[in-house]
Amino acid sequence: MEGSSAPEKPSTDFSPFRPPGLEMARGLLYFTLVFMIFMFAQMMALIWRVFALSPDLSAQGFSLALLDSPAFQQRWGELATNGDVLAMASLVSGVAGLAALLLVVYPWKRGRTTFFLALGLPSLKSVLTWTGLFVLLFAALEAVAYFLPEMESPFMGEVLSSVTNYPVLFLGLGLLPALFEEFLLRGLLYGSLRHLLDKHMAVAVTAGVFTLLHQQYEWYILLLHVLPMGIFLGYARANSGSIWTSVFLHLLNNGASMVLPHGQ
Repeated sequence: MEGSSAPEKPSTDFSPFRPPGLEMARGLLYFTLVFMIFMFAQMMALIWRVFALSPDLSAQGFSLALLDSPAFQQRWGELATNGDVLAMASLVSGVAGLAALLLVVYPWKRGRTTFFLALGLPSLKSVLTWTGLFVLLFAALEAVAYFLPEMESPFMGEVLSSVTNYPVLFLGLGLLPALFEEFLLRGLLYGSLRHLLDKHMAVAVTAGVFTLLHQQYEWYILLLHVLPMGIFLGYARANSGSIWTSVFLHLLNNGASMVLPHGQ
């Protein structure tokens, strides 16, 4: 990359002992590992919050048998869309996932970590350009939602209506998802795919995975909102040469979803 805001370019300095195919495979392995750590941390955080908010369950002490009990399953269902619970679980798992990602990527890429994850800062012109394009895209998606009432998300409505801790909401459902998902998808996954695939294929794959990670939404929301946003964020990262561009835009999208519950 010629500058911090230059469009990313495929690397050509592969060592003969590290062929591109093996490098991509290694990156995909790390992607899977980091995602599993994230999911485990999220599950543990959710269980912790369920017990913390359920004195009758916590009084019985933690056990695997209790997790299968009707009482726990009922309480789990009651808190499944609780904004405070989800925000805290997302905050904890996001920090754990981001830490795991950095711990596996740096020993692997070392001096090329900045290039691999596109950590250089984008130019102001690039940020303003992509922000303007984001506003146009989001307006178009909102127009679709206006004419298709089915696009409204009851999930986000239930989450937001139950929130009492707004700072944790911003960190857990706004900032950390933007950071972790971008570093995982447009950082680790995209960078790994670029060892063999061109920019457009890498953007397409990461957008597809991004869509699959948001299964809490109905299929038409995934198709008409999440997938286009995933493609847009991929090109923002690739063409601006900086992952911070897509992090910022992702954060804007998350913030808008808190104000407009039918948004993603």
